[in-house]
Amino acid sequence: MPNKFWHQLTEIQLDAKKTIQSLLVLMMGTCFSLTVLADAKPTPREEMNQDYKNRGIGGKRYEIDRSPIGSFDYYMERLDATKKKLKITKEQQDLWADYEKSLIALFTDIKRAKARLGGATAVQQIGQVLGVTQNRYAGMEQIHDSAKKLYESFSDSQKKTADEFLITTVPNFD
Repeated sequence: MPNKFWHQLTEIQLDAKKTIQSLLVLMMGTCFSLTVLADAKPTPREEMNQDYKNRGIGGKRYEIDRSPIGSFDYYMERLDATKKKLKITKEQQDLWADYEKSLIALFTDIKRAKARLGGATAVQQIGQVLGVTQNRYAGMEQIHDSAKKLYESFSDSQKKTADEFLITTVPNFD
């Protein structure tokens, strides 16, 4: 009888130990998750909704985030938001579509370039970078030309809005 009692007590202790270990692992996971979430960068959608950020001397300044490595969806959201703010008319739809197509062509080229970079020699790799740069330059020229035609069709209030927001639809490469 005493042996059976000690055996049951030992089993209960082992079960309790396993339960405590499981709880500790869960608590550590929760702490880690909260730390990761606290340090997480805002999503592009969250960033897009922040027009102003506290930066530098003088308080709030408009910040333009135009990273070339930003996601395609991020820029398409910017493009949609800018189109709404500009209140594009029916007469301007074709010009807007040309501007949008030129941006999509640049993003497509950037995506292709990322997939094809790499080569056997340093000179070949530098040549590939040169080709990518030339393609981006040509793409930016297309964007500039379509933006210029679109801008010329704008009313004064649309131009004011475009001066503030149109640049946010274009990635920069600095």
